[in-house]
Amino acid sequence: MKQQPGPFAGRRVLDLSAHAAQVPHALAVAMAARLAADFGAEVVRPAAEGVDRLAKLPPLLPDGGSALARFLLAGRSNGEAGAFDAAIGDEVALAEVAAPLKVRISVFGAGDDPAMSELGLLGLSGMLAAVQPRQGVPVRLGGHQAPYAAGLSAFTALAAGLRAGRPDTVDVSLFDVACWLNWKAAASVLLLGDAAASREQRGGWHTLPAADGHVCLVYMAKDWPALRDMVGDARLSRTAFATQKARGQNLDALDDILRPWFAARSRAEITAAAQARRIPIGPVLSPAELLADRQYAARHFLTSDGAPRLPLLVDGARPDWRRQADKELPADA
Repeated sequence: MKQQPGPFAGRRVLDLSAHAAQVPHALAVAMAARLAADFGAEVVRPAAEGVDRLAKLPPLLPDGGSALARFLLAGRSNGEAGAFDAAIGDEVALAEVAAPLKVRISVFGAGDDPAMSELGLLGLSGMLAAVQPRQGVPVRLGGHQAPYAAGLSAFTALAAGLRAGRPDTVDVSLFDVACWLNWKAAASVLLLGDAAASREQRGGWHTLPAADGHVCLVYMAKDWPALRDMVGDARLSRTAFATQKARGQNLDALDDILRPWFAARSRAEITAAAQARRIPIGPVLSPAELLADRQYAARHFLTSDGAPRLPLLVDGARPDWRRQADKELPADA
């Protein structure tokens, strides 16, 4: 089956993620550019003048390379100088660029771009409330939700600008996007009060150590009886753990009871026991383990070198608009 060229075929996009002054900006720019490449654009990414901020970000693969960088930077070339239809970057990197369409990433908006970490973005937007601090120490959410979402917003702006075909500069605020993602928290504060929402949300979404690593303990109120019976400790039947709200208020005491049961078993034993009771508990896997995972292999989620790709099939085939229209898709696509 032949694949048609993408909607942005023939367009040149300048990816300035290697020249971004901050990691959140670099991640957002790279995500937007990755999507542009997937939709057929020629994406040029000039090399960093010093250390590339994305090159060593975890998770790391067995060969020492960054799986994140291989995913985000797929479909790029160093390219040749010349005209570009669009450029994506932060304010400083875009200052010397003459592309008609510019997508500018900042923290709070044009001219308001202070130093900011991902943890800071999550804290300011209220997203840290999704992961309760343990012993007073805030914990960042896994992955890169805020920059990736900003990258998707930047790509949307890019697509609209290329479609319109007129010069423009579009500003994407990392903070505004994170606040939009977290709109439920704002609604909870307005309707219930911050403390009430926080207490209600505390509960069973965290990791616990197993005999050979960690498992992700994820369960909802409906799963509690099955989890309680699986562990089989009579203390779990106490009033202190009778409701989701009570379990959240007594989370440390709950973990003290659960931890020995999990620590005495392997990840595979825990996962099998949980799946038999339809409890959504699963192992925390390393990048090397993911390469051998049957589910990931069946969905072709990882390439042979470990770079992730979206497990998306269209009419049974994996869309790849970077291919020439006259080139056959591989047999395993």
